[in-house]
Amino acid sequence: MENFLNLPELSKLIEGASNRILDYAVLLAAVGTVTMALIELIKGVTRGRMWFHWLMVKKWIGWKNDQALNELFALAIGGSENANALYDQPTGKMLGQLQAAANVALDFSKVYPAFYEFLTAGAVTVGTVNDREKWRNFSQKIIQPRPTDASAIAAFEQDSRESTQARARLGNLVTRKLDAFQTRVEYTWARFNQLLALIAGSVFFYCVLSRTKDVTKISMFTLVVVSLMGGLIAPFAKDVVTALTGLRARRT
Repeated sequence: MENFLNLPELSKLIEGASNRILDYAVLLAAVGTVTMALIELIKGVTRGRMWFHWLMVKKWIGWKNDQALNELFALAIGGSENANALYDQPTGKMLGQLQAAANVALDFSKVYPAFYEFLTAGAVTVGTVNDREKWRNFSQKIIQPRPTDASAIAAFEQDSRESTQARARLGNLVTRKLDAFQTRVEYTWARFNQLLALIAGSVFFYCVLSRTKDVTKISMFTLVVVSLMGGLIAPFAKDVVTALTGLRARRT
């Protein structure tokens, strides 16, 4: 078995291959590190996350639904003059503010009608009355004097039970809408960062390769393809370096 496998020779071949891969991985890891640092710098200077959140919220609520947006700002951040402070937060924290604003809008539907209409769009209809209208009408009865007549009290209690159920369904609907919005924002932001890292890494790697001595021996097409591959692999090269370095440490 030893002669068939020739373990010492295989070990040398694997070690040589891992050393060669490690050399390339270190270069790509350096490219990835520099690229990500530059990207974070650019995003910080340009406040990229703020503009991204602005775009996603406007698209979510509607480009022309200014009243609902202003009501959202009033509930979440104290007014439209503080909109940038809302947009410039991490996505999870921003969605926490939106959830709090949504809860108030549901409880005071007459005070914030536009935001309430937006949040409850798609509400189900139970019997002949839509949940949106059922809860909006009942929310006004809560602040009015309670009936004293026995038949009126019974009708009020029945209406209260049905409206409470409608409010629960509306709350679940709004929560699902906000969860879906958060998922979409986080997914889009992650994909955007991946694309930006690929482009920036490819450009940086191309600049590095174009300054080597033997670059004239490489066709432009090959140079571009290698740069794209380098930009694609660069974000993951750090893991390769860590794994190969650990393997080398165990062997020594």
